[in-house]
Amino acid sequence: EMYKARWGIEVFFRWIKQNLNVPVLFGSTKNAVFNQLFAALMTYVVLRWLYDHSKSLIIACKSMPLIRFKELMQENQFQAEWLIAVTKILDKYVYFSRLDIPKVG
Repeated sequence: EMYKARWGIEVFFRWIKQNLNVPVLFGSTKNAVFNQLFAALMTYVVLRWLYDHSKSLIIACKSMPLIRFKELMQENQFQAEWLIAVTKILDKYVYFSRLDIPKVG
């Protein structure tokens, strides 16, 4: 049972290193580790959300995997189609966030 529990933790940290770009933990305290993992997870969630919403605006032949999307985002090297799709998604949500919604009650 202990081995299975430890293996689950190892698999979790391998996923973090691969998907959240956290090759090493900078702090050793519980709070430092929590903050670094939380920031990495939030970044992943935002990128994943942006990728999923933008992908729906891209034709199939111009599609790319999430890992490539993250790399191109980091390098600021998007193709025009992806840049337009990401811009449309962000513009849409910025517009909705600025609407004056009347309060109920």
